[in-house]
Amino acid sequence: GINAEYMGITKMAARILCLCVALALAAAQDRVFAGQGAFQYEYMPTLLPLPPSVKLLNGHGLARGDDGSIYFTYQSATIDANTRALIRFSPDGTTATLLGPDNELAFGTPHGLRISYESGVGYLYHSNNDATVYKTTLDGTVLWKRNETDLWHGTDYWPFAPTDAFVPPSGAPRHDLFVTDGYGKGFVHELALDTGIYENFTFGGTGSTTVPPKFSTPHGINYDPRKQLIVVADRANHRLMYINFDGTYNSSSAMPQPVSLPCNVDYGLDRQHALVPNLGSYTQLGKASNGTVAVLDENDRVVSVLEIAKLLGDKGMMHPHDAIFLANGDIIVCFWSPGAISYWRRLGKHERIDRPTA
Repeated sequence: GINAEYMGITKMAARILCLCVALALAAAQDRVFAGQGAFQYEYMPTLLPLPPSVKLLNGHGLARGDDGSIYFTYQSATIDANTRALIRFSPDGTTATLLGPDNELAFGTPHGLRISYESGVGYLYHSNNDATVYKTTLDGTVLWKRNETDLWHGTDYWPFAPTDAFVPPSGAPRHDLFVTDGYGKGFVHELALDTGIYENFTFGGTGSTTVPPKFSTPHGINYDPRKQLIVVADRANHRLMYINFDGTYNSSSAMPQPVSLPCNVDYGLDRQHALVPNLGSYTQLGKASNGTVAVLDENDRVVSVLEIAKLLGDKGMMHPHDAIFLANGDIIVCFWSPGAISYWRRLGKHERIDRPTA
């Protein structure tokens, strides 16, 4: 009797073990990995949950706070009194908070988002395609709003449809807000930090030359800490262009096929690697895309490519529009139409496997 009971327990334990192994294998098969070399990542589907009230149409801009908070701006499919266009996620990506006292930031097309710390206080700069730039607190309260319709309508700077902005660090030759007109006439304009008033300094314009610098959809703009220069994601010219602070051309890097439509540029805390989202092409909206995110080294060579559209296009992650590094090396990616946002955990050295570069 004892032997039979023991055998029964053993068989049951074996069945439980097999079930656990099967469940573990099934879970492993559902995991999504991307990237190559030292920059490999795992998609974390349970992180960055959107509040139930969010009706996401297009995901547009991301920013990383010094405290680790993750900020996300987007275009809402509908607008009512409760609509917001700014979310703050906790540093671990588990919780989300809608920001702003009202729905003002939701009108027009909320697009670029950049964080800046000025005298130790954090602010957000919002580029809205409706000829408007906002400066807000980190809670989304508007401090100033500049709509340049009256100033530039009928001039060479019209139409004005800003897509991104940045503030150079202290010690840079200029320390105001640089705004890129990615969907308008292709200029970069300087605005005063405290008021948003135009500082009568502009460079760029539509074209493909380097001297003088001209752009075709200068979609993103940032400060490159490696080169200590302005960097423009010159999307339709398939390049990153580096600009001196007097508005003259410095250099440029052609973006190869895996990242040939660069939307923006972010930099890791190592100040060596850049993160570039590639919008990808489409035959019909939402139907086909080769959207990727690439990690570049200090010489702008591609060292890793996350082929996200191939991996998660069926989940709406087709057209990477912005991407940022977190302090721990993880990355956040948001997506244009259809709108989405995703968290990617960087794999430790012992977790990496050999994967071919795209």
